[in-house]
Parts: sequence; C-alpha cells; structure tokens
Amino acid sequence: MTTTAEPGAGFVLVIYKEVSWTSHDAVARVRRILGQRQVGHGGSLDPLASGVLMMAVGRATKLLPHLVDLPKEYTGTIRFGWRTASGDLGGERVAEAPVPPMARGQVQDAASTFLGRTLQVPPMVSAVKHEGRRLYELARRGVEVERSPRPIDIASFDIRGYDPPRADFEVVCGKGTYIRTLAEDLASRLGTIGVIESLVRSRVGRFEVADACRLISRPCSEREGLLARAIPMSEALGHLPLVRVERKWTHRIRHGAAPPWQALEFDFDPSADQSVRIVGPEGDLLAIGSLSLVPGPAERTLRESLGLRLERVV
Repeated sequence: MTTTAEPGAGFVLVIYKEVSWTSHDAVARVRRILGQRQVGHGGSLDPLASGVLMMAVGRATKLLPHLVDLPKEYTGTIRFGWRTASGDLGGERVAEAPVPPMARGQVQDAASTFLGRTLQVPPMVSAVKHEGRRLYELARRGVEVERSPRPIDIASFDIRGYDPPRADFEVVCGKGTYIRTLAEDLASRLGTIGVIESLVRSRVGRFEVADACRLISRPCSEREGLLARAIPMSEALGHLPLVRVERKWTHRIRHGAAPPWQALEFDFDPSADQSVRIVGPEGDLLAIGSLSLVPGPAERTLRESLGLRLERVV
C-alpha cells in the first residue's frame, strides 16, 4: 500500500459494497470522498449482495478489463421452494413449490455437475444488452426476451451446510457468472425452485473481503483514510508476469511504441499468448502488453521467436 497516492496518479481500491447499495452508489461515494470524477468499478454487485468491489481511480481505470477478468469467490445461502422475479429476495415472489426430501450430499452432487466450462442463460435483470437495450431496462417494463446461453467457468461449487429449505454455499467462478441464475439452475436440477437469500463476494483474485474498505465509517469515509488504502497499479496487476525496462525506454512506451526485445528483462520464462505488465526501473506501471510469436527462421529458440505488443499504455 501507499500513503502518498493522489487520485490523478491512478491506483486501485478494494471497496466493501454494502447491502442495498448499487455498485454505482459505491462509485458515487468514492467520487465524493476523493473529489475525483474518474472512478470506475470492475464487476457489478446486485443491491442485495455485499462484499468486494474493485475500483480504479484516475489513470488506473484503464486496468478495469484486467480486474474484471479475475476469478471471484462468493458465499451465500439459497432458499429452495421459492422463486422471485429478480432471483433474490429483493424481487416479488412469483412461485412456490415443494422441496423434495434430500440430504446435503445430494445437494452437493447436483452442485458438482456445474463444475468446469458450461453455458448459462443470463437473467432478465442483468446488464447484458439486447438490440442495444440493457436487459434490466426491458425487465422494468415487463418485457422478457429470449437470451442466448453464454459460456461460464465454475472452478468450485461447495455446499457448506444444508438445513431445509436452505443451503449454504461457496462458489469460485470466472467472469460473467450470475450466481442467482446458478442457484435457480441448481434448484431445477434438484426438482424444485430456488432463490438467493444472501450473497457476499468474498474474494476477487487475491483481494479478500477482510481487506476491503468500508465507506460508511472512518478511516475510509474520509479522503486521507481512503487514499492511504490505495494500491499501486503494478501491484494491483500482480497476477500478470512482470517485464522490466530501463528508464531510457519509458518515453517510447508512453508514446505507444514497444521497446526492442533485447531491452526487456523477464523474471519468468516467457511464452506465447501471455499478457504481461511492463514496469519502469522504480516499479511504476507503464503498460500492459502481450507476448506472441513473430515470423522468422524455424531454427530459432522459443525466446527468439517471441515479440512484445503493447495492449494498453497507462
């Protein structure tokens, strides 16, 4: 962490989104506290969900696509036997159904069938677009449209406890996964219906909910306290391999030109199709790049066959 951050310099914050807030409410509060308009978040949370919301300030907003891509962990409770219009307890109850007798192991067996890469139909109350309109905008007007399934990745789906009609769970998943839809799909596989009763995003990448700033109380409700929790851009992208360059190449990079391959210092074994963070001699983030194969003689080594392309200059 740093205690000297300034909003214009660019940094990342791990914010705790409170229940009842929209993700935009949290962004608006950070803007007010810092007096900075250039603030964005990396992955929405529903109003009735709480937990980790990654935010980027200033130049760090260019990093948001890489923060959205980080795996996410959720804990929560599914209430079987009910269905609501929104998939959580914030919506109108639209159906009830009996819950068949079953043990925790049966619920776990059904949850395990969702592991790996699968397809999921996004809910009508999502931000996915249909013919230029957000689905939730159509849902507010009572319009329901057909949605195409989208690929999602579920790394783990564990049932931590089962006390009928409620199941406590923990999910680790990739981007674009709708937990309320996962709950509904699990209930359907068990021969009933279900709704999310509570939900916490407990982790994004390596950033834990225990480390998140709560904006409703000091120190993070005040400017200096929030700035003290700033995460430098390079540190925020710690999941990407590090490439160093000497000071003489920083000007060239900031103008969008990649330095020669010989000027790059690696702390890992480079390979094709890798995204990397490029830093200067003081560790300041200069750009995000990708390594790829370039044309040349077949007898070259793999390292001699690679080239660097700048994806985003920060």
